Amino acid sequence: MLKLLKYDWKRNANLSLGLLAVLVFLQIVIGVVGNVRGWEQSIIFVLSFMLYTMTGIILIIIASKTFENNIKAYSRRLLPVRPVWTAVSSIVLWWLFTAVLAGIALLHYYIYVSLVHSTPVWPEGMMVTSLLELFKFIFAIFWTLTYLMLMILLSMTIGASVSLRGKAGTWVGIIAFFIIQYVLSLVESALFGGFDAKLFSIGIIQSSNDSINAQVMSSAPILQIGQLLFDGAMFALMLLLINYLLSKKVEI
Repeated sequence: MLKLLKYDWKRNANLSLGLLAVLVFLQIVIGVVGNVRGWEQSIIFVLSFMLYTMTGIILIIIASKTFENNIKAYSRRLLPVRPVWTAVSSIVLWWLFTAVLAGIALLHYYIYVSLVHSTPVWPEGMMVTSLLELFKFIFAIFWTLTYLMLMILLSMTIGASVSLRGKAGTWVGIIAFFIIQYVLSLVESALFGGFDAKLFSIGIIQSSNDSINAQVMSSAPILQIGQLLFDGAMFALMLLLINYLLSKKVEI
């Protein structure tokens, strides 16, 4: 798996790091121009948040395209490793780039608090009272996005495994993604009383005297042991399905 990760890193490092460099440049431009011209802090916050969100989405797309290229590459299929490591390598690669993105966001937040606000700014309803709470919050985001990545990779594998070619296979993968997401959400709703850790709603951000007030709501506590165990079982099942489909069904 390390060899696969090494090759995937070499293929995507320039593109992904270049994307992160552009992100940093745009964030600096927004921060400097916005504060020099006297923009409301809520506008600067929204623009920065949108840039981080778009960058995160693009990183997911890069990891997904890497997986798609690998399962179609004849040379990769000849390597003496289990097919499931192709998916794991793409996920670990995405973890690495996402960790860099998170580091940039935390550094940006520290600089913002130091230069613009004398007191830390944090969305209302998501107050962190200890390092343990902060760890739980970060872990919940990491866990949720990994869950999403696995569903995407499984859907792509299903699309590639059918006997259809071209766009038809792509549409099968898209339909499979929505079906998988719906079924898992339905099962979780039945097991955990409607709790869905994968849905967070962010309300309208308001500004008052250079202060930022963002309403973030969730339907239940961030972490539940039963939810983690269920998701962990689904992680293993999805990886097993990916391994089976790549071994038996996906044609090069």
